[in-house]
Amino acid sequence: MKNTPLQIPQAQSLHRLESSTDSLFLDSTKQLNQMPDSKFQTFTQYLDSKGIEYAPFDKERMPKIFASIKSHIVFPKHIIRILGTNGKGSTGRFITLGLMQHGFSVLHFSSPHLFCFNERFYKNGAHVSDEALQKAHTFLQQFTITKQASYFEYTTLLALVLAQDCTYFVCEAGLGGEFDSTNILQTMTQISVFTPISYDHQEMLGDTIESIATTKLKAMSSYNLIAPQRFTQTITIAQEIAHKRNAQLFYITHDETESILLCPSMNAYAANFAPFLRQNLAVAQKVLESLQIQVDYAHLAPFDLPARAQWIAPNILLDVGHNADGARCILKIIGAKRVYLVYNTFLEKDVRSILDILKPIIDKLLIIPVTHPRILPKADLIRTCEDLGIEYEDFTQIQDKSEYVVFGSFSVIETFWRIWNARQTRDFHC
Repeated sequence: MKNTPLQIPQAQSLHRLESSTDSLFLDSTKQLNQMPDSKFQTFTQYLDSKGIEYAPFDKERMPKIFASIKSHIVFPKHIIRILGTNGKGSTGRFITLGLMQHGFSVLHFSSPHLFCFNERFYKNGAHVSDEALQKAHTFLQQFTITKQASYFEYTTLLALVLAQDCTYFVCEAGLGGEFDSTNILQTMTQISVFTPISYDHQEMLGDTIESIATTKLKAMSSYNLIAPQRFTQTITIAQEIAHKRNAQLFYITHDETESILLCPSMNAYAANFAPFLRQNLAVAQKVLESLQIQVDYAHLAPFDLPARAQWIAPNILLDVGHNADGARCILKIIGAKRVYLVYNTFLEKDVRSILDILKPIIDKLLIIPVTHPRILPKADLIRTCEDLGIEYEDFTQIQDKSEYVVFGSFSVIETFWRIWNARQTRDFHC
């Protein structure tokens, strides 16, 4: 292929704002008052009218909505919740694939999405259809109180409706824990799985690992599995909360995940996985073992969650890592090589720490333009590069003989992938 300049497409309407602050967005009540009559809207129009992923926080809103409609919902027999900071999506997907292999009907609810909203609802091996989502939306519109829900809260309600005919509901929490919209399921949860907890969304969860871990771990149910953690405080806090609640708590060590992966068929299945994906697979294996489900890895369906340390070409790695721990995972994958880092980030991210971690592998940082209300001003990103001594320029082309790492939020990956697909003259389909 020739090293042709790339055209940056205009951003489409995306429902992917991973977090928000009151200062950045209009009051949710004002937005609700301006909505058209929802009876005449498709689910996409309705969600567009919501405007933002996380409305200004109201910890009472979702419990009130749920209390009003739960008697009208048939809940799956088994609910597994995935909480934490890093690795929630892949851990949930591995659990889902294991359950599906045994013939169970499963809905895996995850967020955010890359290209289309349907990606958030993975049911029995495929994204749900527009028709299924519209039917779930129509059901929810029977209840006036559901119109109070924020974007993510309404998305959670859609997942509950879509999971009614499933045996298992694998439910990924949003960025929070005890006040996350998925915590309405706390007392109904069979297993809570806590992936690595780290610094992220400090503007909402607090500036210390203690505050972040506490709010996430307070969502624990009666039976809990804790993945290997970088911060010892996380384990201490988990033990304290479990003791107060008389909850069962099982901690999976790093050595234990390595031992699990010694299984020949499992090791073969994970042969091309990044280290963090191998660990997440081992954690999923422990969850499935607790359900007395044995996985035949020689015949397990392929891992199909995109942009998790995914090589889309021999020289292009995509990863939706968005914090310092995600950057450390990239270092383990790349090793001593030097790469072009295609990058951009949101205002609230610790860009200095992330780039300082990645600096040893950065040959040049390529700034990819992303249309998003929370994207970091380009001048601020340039200033950070200059302070750290990182060479930079605008992202304009892909050179076939150079190696690239595309790293950042879902918005960054989505922008790059659309450019890449256009270059390959192909489209992405949900």
